[in-house]
Amino acid sequence: MDEELAECLLMWVQTFSVDGERDSVQALANGAALAQILHEVSPSFFDDEWLSGIKVDQASNKHIKISNLKKILRAVLSFYDDEIGMNIQENKKPNLKMIVENTNLLEMGRLLQLVLGCAVNCDSKQDYIQAIMGMEESVQHGVMTAIQELMTQRE
Repeated sequence: MDEELAECLLMWVQTFSVDGERDSVQALANGAALAQILHEVSPSFFDDEWLSGIKVDQASNKHIKISNLKKILRAVLSFYDDEIGMNIQENKKPNLKMIVENTNLLEMGRLLQLVLGCAVNCDSKQDYIQAIMGMEESVQHGVMTAIQELMTQRE
């Protein structure tokens, strides 16, 4: 994961029509928009009950942010395991603390890459792939590189 790839993934999350800002690591660090995106991607897996566990009212609190991101990461890893039959290597998992405390772009990129994997492996994957194809060519290339990178990480 490099900064250019992470920037492409930040642009990709902006293709979703969910509440809240999605244009920076800081905006995504509370987990609210990411949870809504996952709920949109697979409403049966990331269901209403799961979504209600993401605390948005006190999302400026660092502990709440990390808690939200942990819930998201756990659910995403379960999606990979249950729906895709893929385990994510430990060294490919994002450092959530670095996202929240340092607004680390590369670590957010790792998390977004996992969210992207959910989108391109869900029942509505054609819709998400179509949205990617509608993006600027350099961004498309970055997003496709992220997908390829992810799919070659099988344990």
